[in-house]
Amino acid sequence: MAEQTRNDARTDGSTAHFVDEGLTLCTRYGLHPALLFMEQVGVPRNVALRVLCSPDHYRQRDRRRAPRLAPSHAA
Repeated sequence: MAEQTRNDARTDGSTAHFVDEGLTLCTRYGLHPALLFMEQVGVPRNVALRVLCSPDHYRQRDRRRAPRLAPSHAA
């Protein structure tokens, strides 16, 4: 399995969407409802638990919506 870093872009868009929804549910209603939701929509349990139990691993900025800036070439 390839090692992931905090800067890796998400490759599975539907799972990423469900994870984001689960994090929103966790903030509003708590861990258990968020975990139940994620399991019901098919997020692998190990992924759901890792994300919900490790706030340090939350993605702070979603690169899918914010393209990288081209390097500026100042002369």
